[in-house]
Amino acid sequence: MRLQDVISSRPVIQLGLTFARYAPRSMGYGLARIAANVIARQKPEIYKTVRSNLRQVVGATVDDETLHEMAWQVFYHAGQTYYDFFHAVGLPRAQVCASLPIPDSILTLIQTELGRGRGVLLLGIHMSNFDLGILTLGAHGFSAQVLSLADPGTGFRFLNRLRAAYGLDVTPITPESLRAAIRHLKAGGLVLAGADRPIPQDRELIEFFGRPAYLPVGSARLALMTGATVFLGSCHYEADTGYIFECVGPIEIVRTADRRQDVLINTRRIARIVEERVQANPTQWMMFHPFWPDLPAD
Repeated sequence: MRLQDVISSRPVIQLGLTFARYAPRSMGYGLARIAANVIARQKPEIYKTVRSNLRQVVGATVDDETLHEMAWQVFYHAGQTYYDFFHAVGLPRAQVCASLPIPDSILTLIQTELGRGRGVLLLGIHMSNFDLGILTLGAHGFSAQVLSLADPGTGFRFLNRLRAAYGLDVTPITPESLRAAIRHLKAGGLVLAGADRPIPQDRELIEFFGRPAYLPVGSARLALMTGATVFLGSCHYEADTGYIFECVGPIEIVRTADRRQDVLINTRRIARIVEERVQANPTQWMMFHPFWPDLPAD
């Protein structure tokens, strides 16, 4: 059984929620450090995937020792984010909002578009505590459909039910949920989707950090089909200030007579923004899946 399957199982998720509810942050972060040490020492498949992804991001000039340290930092930070997210789930809305402050300017920007009757497609990057960022948006009163993993494990399905208490309708990606997202956007609603979730089934590969990658093209299709206003949100962590939420947009969507080319052009435009965010904090990119086809293990 893969490590990812164990982590996403319902018993482990429930144990994590209980632990984070009662354990202090120092203990939670200490456990994250231990877990990162074990993964870095044992080097399971998920470690090799993270290391290979990092190599493509940082380039060949980074030596092996530094790359190993960066991979360790990814797993350590992932443990930190799991603790903070699990600790926030179930808290009153005001406390959730305080755990990851979203600037009023960003909230106003989104609310203004929704107030005009325009659908808003908020694309997220798997940076730092992106899960907590989504939860915080719900805690601020935004009702949203969230497009998630097509086949989530039992633990993630359990978490999705908890997220519903904050106004988040988390729907695994299926033809039916995509049709619902189109209707929701056309009706002036808010839809959240991942900008960097690798989709190996996509026939089109998009250049990402200089190499054709499994960057999803579905977000551009949604934007083109619905006329929604598009923003791109991300999160990163600073030791002295905590989690920081950032938002880029509205992102101009190019429309011509060639729909296929429009999808590719707009996906490439989104990819450039994602690259900037990942490059700024590569050890906070929570990408545990192969992102480039046939990328050799480093």
